[in-house]
Amino acid sequence: MKLIEPTNFIEEEINKDLESGKAKEVITRFPPEPSGYWHIGHCKAIMIDFETAKKYGGYTYLRMDDTNPSKEDGDFADSYLADLKWLGYTPKKLVYASEAYFDGIYEIAENLIKSGDAYIDEQSAEELSKSRGTLTTPGKESPYRNRPIEESLKIFRDMKAGKYPEGKVVLRAKIDMAHPNMNMRDPVIYRVQHMSHYRTGNKWCIYPMYDFAHPLEDALEGVTFSLCDMSFEDHRPLYNWVLEKGWKKPYPPRQIEFAKLNLENVLLGKRYLRRLVDSNLVLGWDDPRFLTIVGMKRRGYTAQGIKDFLKSAGVTKADSVIPLSALYYHIRNDLNNIATRAMVVLDPLKVIITNYDKDSEEIEIENNPNDENAGSHKALFSKEIYIEKEDFSLNPPPKYNRLVEGGIVRLKGAYIIKCNKAVLKDNGEIDHLECEYLPNTKSGQDNSGIKCKGTIHFVSAKNCFKVTIRDFKNLIKEEYVDPMKALEEGVSLKELLTPNSMTESVAFAENFLKTAKVEDKFQFMRKGYYCLDKDSTKDNLIFNSTISLKDSFKVK
Repeated sequence: MKLIEPTNFIEEEINKDLESGKAKEVITRFPPEPSGYWHIGHCKAIMIDFETAKKYGGYTYLRMDDTNPSKEDGDFADSYLADLKWLGYTPKKLVYASEAYFDGIYEIAENLIKSGDAYIDEQSAEELSKSRGTLTTPGKESPYRNRPIEESLKIFRDMKAGKYPEGKVVLRAKIDMAHPNMNMRDPVIYRVQHMSHYRTGNKWCIYPMYDFAHPLEDALEGVTFSLCDMSFEDHRPLYNWVLEKGWKKPYPPRQIEFAKLNLENVLLGKRYLRRLVDSNLVLGWDDPRFLTIVGMKRRGYTAQGIKDFLKSAGVTKADSVIPLSALYYHIRNDLNNIATRAMVVLDPLKVIITNYDKDSEEIEIENNPNDENAGSHKALFSKEIYIEKEDFSLNPPPKYNRLVEGGIVRLKGAYIIKCNKAVLKDNGEIDHLECEYLPNTKSGQDNSGIKCKGTIHFVSAKNCFKVTIRDFKNLIKEEYVDPMKALEEGVSLKELLTPNSMTESVAFAENFLKTAKVEDKFQFMRKGYYCLDKDSTKDNLIFNSTISLKDSFKVK
């Protein structure tokens, strides 16, 4: 196989194995347990698996590692297929471990009993835990460790036949109770579970433990490189032992670990996200404040922006914490290239064009200046329009280039207007502005010679409708840079949360946005990026704030 120029340590290790003949090709797998929704950390692992195999001309399997029926659900498995497609990856094949490999794994377990490398233990869960020892003291061998092979084999078959209740017996690997790695101290490799499996129903009542099933699934699948995060590093000796004792074939898969993705002020732990969902503290697994894939899609993030961010983060073995602004940078950069421009006034101030006598006239707004194929859409200029309140000031600060009494400003795609008077309410607040337009200054046709420093967006009263805007703050308070650590130190989950992190307001939008579809992405000019939310109805379109137009992050 042709080697590539390595860009990270994983590719360096793969090159070594290919050169030495330890591996013949590059086949990877992504093996999720269908027990929750994927988040941005999974995106990193997915990218590494698929992109690495692709570079070497290999391929990747999507394998549902469904060895624990108590946690798994077909809805999660279905969501993975949609998420993977959204990210732009197509697996060589979709495999359900429960259907494809359980028979083979069971046969290998029987062979381990026959070779004396596994035995049936009848100790209670509490006794098993106590006998494992500690990091500094060895474990204690089970009184059943040396039971006759034939006896262990019979009990194992009776377990499979449903003759034992849960917790009564387990199958353990016979390794070394004094091993410095706790994972190697005669780990449980099979247990009894009397419950229906979402794929296989009641076919099985015994299930392999993950650390036993995983390496064998890799081997049975033909995987050559098992790429996983650093949390599996301590499990690698067991991974290798299972393959050595149970597989016994050339070219076994090799496990290589990489650092997890760690983001400042972001909670990714599945069990904590589930608690937020179950407590109705968020909108669901696809809450736009979550960095689950379904949440990021709903927020308006793009798959390309996420992948660009992950590529910039690199592949290393060393842990690092990345600021959330780095993700925002790449999302914003991609949206700038693809989002349709629209004029939406978030905080309206009415303007009357006193010298405009027509009903209205069309103007043309470019859909995206970065895409020559994006085209344009029609908007209207009329006697009554709305601008942003912040685009007018009675007492302007220095270098204020927007509208003031006696001053001029250009309306996007339309005319230059001059403010003659701010009409005030009894309480002193501005009710509306009286302005005049300068007839020879229409955008694209201006021959007036008038120089105007400021340009602002607007909507015509004849070409707008009310929409709901959802704005978001980060779900986790700024002071909790590492929310997982804070939880471990006793901070309550509720204490981590930013109060009122989602708010709603009403804005005036151009009428062409009435045709928007869910997840369509827009740049509301001079404001930020937004996308249409699934909660929208015909009478109430809801736009999620995706991200602001600018921030201070500088890409390295």
